[in-house]
Amino acid sequence: MSLSENRLCIFCGCAPNDKTREHVIPYWLLEMTGDPLRVVTFGQNFKKDKAPIRYSWSNFVAPACDGCNNKYAALEAQIKTYVAALQRRETLPASAYVALLDWLDKVRIGVWLTRHMIENHPVAITPHFHISTRVAQKDRMLAVYVFDSDNKGINLLGGDSLIFNDMPSCFGCRINDILLLNVSADFFCSRGCGMPHPQSMTLLMGGENSGMLKLDGIGYAAEISNPVTDLKLFKPVVWLYQPIRLPSDDPSFKGGFYGHTNAFDSRLYERTLQGQSRQGALFRQFMDRVEVIADPSASIEFDAVVGGDCAMQKDIAASIYDIQIRLFNALRYEWVDPKEPGAGDTAYRQLQLDHAAELADAYRKLA
Repeated sequence: MSLSENRLCIFCGCAPNDKTREHVIPYWLLEMTGDPLRVVTFGQNFKKDKAPIRYSWSNFVAPACDGCNNKYAALEAQIKTYVAALQRRETLPASAYVALLDWLDKVRIGVWLTRHMIENHPVAITPHFHISTRVAQKDRMLAVYVFDSDNKGINLLGGDSLIFNDMPSCFGCRINDILLLNVSADFFCSRGCGMPHPQSMTLLMGGENSGMLKLDGIGYAAEISNPVTDLKLFKPVVWLYQPIRLPSDDPSFKGGFYGHTNAFDSRLYERTLQGQSRQGALFRQFMDRVEVIADPSASIEFDAVVGGDCAMQKDIAASIYDIQIRLFNALRYEWVDPKEPGAGDTAYRQLQLDHAAELADAYRKLA
């Protein structure tokens, strides 16, 4: 049943008990960035010739269990202080950036689910995961941009594309004078971080495992790649990757994680966040090198971004849609008999690519 027809808790995916409402963009952030009652545009209504969809930030809410909602209260309190510190251009420990990655997982998936609940997307979904089953579950990346601007406000970038509708792997959040660009996807950076990864990965279409990924082969590089991935970003003040290990019941994987054949592998230990088992270290990407940060207390300072490395907000926003296209094109499909791609599947896929390119172009053309 589609989300618009079945109101489920945005955190756990069950019928809400002790029903409450979750502000997907937390209320403290709405107050920090202006009037919570201000009316903004939230994408397009494809059933009405792409007419703009507008409502107030305060109404961008989703059903939630009271207990689920309270579970994330401590994280929200942390993030409030970290966002304020970023706006003051302060140094933060690695643990703060891990928390930011958790929070961005929460917001990104919350935005995806909420948009399906309240908007008229051309293709409805029945999600296989919700916030609680998606936070810190897949490889992820954060790029932080700062601007010399007094312009208050918040923008969700990338959540309005048809690619995001099916694949909520990349979005951006502009908070006053900072912009957080976030990516998360299966084994997105494990290869470059020298962590176990599949040699090939395909999404099954049809059959009893439709919508699941099929992993073939195992790779494990001795050296860390520089750059970690082939993403082409404007230079941020902080650029971090974090690989996440996938648990496995395969007895050949001695460490209990996919591809981990030696429970005492010193190389994996050095690339794992101290005190964690699943979470990899933070891999900080610089223009000329990659630095591994395994100590959660290690300080992370802003890198200098000057001269020709500086970018405008509109161009960074456009790059988010470019990344969505790159991730979408990288995913390979395997059609399971008797299902096979039809003309409608091919046409919709092209529509998704064209729509993201159209949105990127619209940002680039802004004055």
